[in-house]
Amino acid sequence: MITPIKKPKLHQYITALLVMGCSCFVSAQQQNQTLVLAGSDYTKLAPNTALYLLNTNTINDIASKWPNKNDKAKSATVKSLNTLLKKIPSESVLKSNLLWQWRDSNNEQLNSLTKQEFNFVFDMLEQPSTAKNTKQNEQLNSISQFIVGSLKVASPNPTMLLVSAAQRDPYAQVAGLKRLLPANVTSQWLALTPALAKAITQNTCNELPTLRQTQMAVFNRDKVYPALTQAEQALCNKGVPALVNLIKSSTGILFSDGNSERVQKVLFDNNNKPYPWTAAIKSRSVIVGLGAGSKVQGAKVYSSKINNVDALLSDNKANSAAIKTGVNTFKYGLLDTHFSEQNRTFNLATALKSNTVQGLNIKNGFGVDKNTALVVIKSNQGDLITVIGESGVVHLNTTKQADTYSYSYWPAGSVINITNNTFSLSERTISQALPSVKIPPLPVQRFGNILTDTKLRSLTQAMCLSQEQSAVGQQDEFLINLTATDSTLYYRVNATQYGCAVSNLNISVKSF
Repeated sequence: MITPIKKPKLHQYITALLVMGCSCFVSAQQQNQTLVLAGSDYTKLAPNTALYLLNTNTINDIASKWPNKNDKAKSATVKSLNTLLKKIPSESVLKSNLLWQWRDSNNEQLNSLTKQEFNFVFDMLEQPSTAKNTKQNEQLNSISQFIVGSLKVASPNPTMLLVSAAQRDPYAQVAGLKRLLPANVTSQWLALTPALAKAITQNTCNELPTLRQTQMAVFNRDKVYPALTQAEQALCNKGVPALVNLIKSSTGILFSDGNSERVQKVLFDNNNKPYPWTAAIKSRSVIVGLGAGSKVQGAKVYSSKINNVDALLSDNKANSAAIKTGVNTFKYGLLDTHFSEQNRTFNLATALKSNTVQGLNIKNGFGVDKNTALVVIKSNQGDLITVIGESGVVHLNTTKQADTYSYSYWPAGSVINITNNTFSLSERTISQALPSVKIPPLPVQRFGNILTDTKLRSLTQAMCLSQEQSAVGQQDEFLINLTATDSTLYYRVNATQYGCAVSNLNISVKSF
């Protein structure tokens, strides 16, 4: 039996990690860097309180600036809005209220709008925000604490740049991103949008308003967010050297959640070549990703348009995951986010399978749960990986057997050793493991709908706590077999719901 050791308090744990990862600043030949790759926004952002104004002027603007040649859709929309105008007073309302009234009035017409038309209408109706952008006052969580600690290790007066390019409307998220960090950390929005990337490299900064529409599908932003669009224009006018210098002068950079393909548009051009500022971004001392902002940090970034079940055992090349170039600050494999909560285990497995089909040789995948972060501390003495936050990180590794994967789950508090691109719980983590708990063995049954409602994570946690050697799950016509091998290990890293570490559990899939 493992003798438990009292776990250190959070700040002691963070300090120890920072010392372990950053003790060699003076003699380092490799630049020290800390990656904080969160599976999602790690704190609740303020709710969307944007207001929308419906009156004769805004309706006329919509009619005169309609974004495409679909006159039928334009006429139907103008008619619907005029009908709503009779029901809604000429004052600003929340988007949810406006949508409710529109659905009640003519739901069929609302549903007939394309995504472009829908976004255009609401962008045109949106009004400038009057809310003050105040710093977050509530107590920082463990991820925020780690980011702040990492920044202050890197610089006594750190600065953090915030990139919101992953969002369709990058301007709308700026205030929320600024609240993620405490007031004693200087943060600044980096106006690195797809529109700016195009304009600044082609010397067409005068076309920024048009490029916002063509590159980002946003409209009317100069009226809704005048200060931000002016900052974007000013940055563009200064040119590429000024942008590169601004990035080089910062301690860290944070990429927001959203869509990873949008982030790639500000890092790589249409020929998949890095922009002149991408190298400067890669060299920051602290790089933070939220959701999609984490995914792009890998050497490759995958996306799949098929769901978890359709991904299983698919030999159809059309179902292969699309794999594109990433920033390559995280060099150990593919990254995925919102992982257990969106039941993405076999999406990641399919991506590992797809990369082999596409001639790549990526054997490792890492799935980060919500409100959790995978941390990599780099130094010339080697890299150190740990997990912080609420839940854990899944590590998938391909095996020699077809459609069989080695599954590990690293709860918050785990420290991971890296040896020749293999990953294992550190002796420190094992020595501090909590005592086993006595729970009844799992019932002998097939656990149905295993790839929904985070059931796969729950099952592997139950196996870990009960020291179970095998279990079977089912999803439609697929059987998912979970089998312990000679290298499988179970340790209770913490006492939370998802605190049991699983190492090298085989997961195989077959149809019946």
